[in-house]
Amino acid sequence: MAKFNFDLNAAKPDASGHYEFQNVFEFPDFIEMRPRLRAAVRTVAREAFDQPVLPVKVERLTTALEEQLERETRKYARQLGVYDNQKGERNELVRLFTHVLQVISRTNDIDEELEDMIYAVNQTRLSLINLPQLTGKGKLYQADQDQELIPGTFYHYVTAQLVQPYLLDPKGEMVPANVNEAGRHLVVKMTTYAYRDWDAYLMHEYDEQHIVKNQKGLSDKDYFDKLEAIDLKYADHAYSEVFADTYQDFCSILVPHFIPAFEIMATDLRPLVAQNPGLKIQLAAKIISHFKVDDSGFEHVMDQPLKEIKSKYQFYRENFA
Repeated sequence: MAKFNFDLNAAKPDASGHYEFQNVFEFPDFIEMRPRLRAAVRTVAREAFDQPVLPVKVERLTTALEEQLERETRKYARQLGVYDNQKGERNELVRLFTHVLQVISRTNDIDEELEDMIYAVNQTRLSLINLPQLTGKGKLYQADQDQELIPGTFYHYVTAQLVQPYLLDPKGEMVPANVNEAGRHLVVKMTTYAYRDWDAYLMHEYDEQHIVKNQKGLSDKDYFDKLEAIDLKYADHAYSEVFADTYQDFCSILVPHFIPAFEIMATDLRPLVAQNPGLKIQLAAKIISHFKVDDSGFEHVMDQPLKEIKSKYQFYRENFA
């Protein structure tokens, strides 16, 4: 088992009192880290049972622990501190990160990618340990609590622009009382995309396709119909690329001209836009471009993907069924 100094470079408030919280979920190469992190969390989940259990139980606990790790960590990253009533919860989160670190370190085969992952996870753990004390009372984690867009942050900012055509009062805020039914559906959809694990989502798609491709006795037409239904069901993964491209454009505009770093779930854009009127125009243009917003303000991300899927399977049925 490799040995590391897990107390190296612990986060502390600087001379001005600013606390630099390092969040593994915001590291530039987190996408590459995620599969290994998920494997480590799965091991933690498996070790939580005293005796062997069905794989489905392990997977359910793995998913719950992954969500808990990310949602709680992002909460403390936003707060940049810990309230008295949250200390037990924070300590449990630190223990969970410690267990993950122990699992990751159970090898002598340490490559550069694994070293980067160990560093990122540990810096997050240290950031949690050294959180400044806050006065008052804070929210505690509830696994079944509805996820919400964080006001002013990237997903909230984008959604607030996309929901404009659905506002009852065009000058009002994006609050439930001021959004019509179609607009509330859009907000729910965007919130889902903000928190969706797109890697897992694609794996579900591949699994469903695999079942159909190995199903015996299907006519060619039924085969293409079933595959088309799956493609249409998962076609909204197009939003993952649209959001990623929009975020990258936001980063290009904002960093380093306005802020040193742009965190997707933590940076509040509202004060930046208020202080720099031209910035709102630049960001709006990127949203309009990537989300294919028409002159009335409605987005059309799915128009082309759905058209292509239907056209493809119509061609298959006409020529191969």
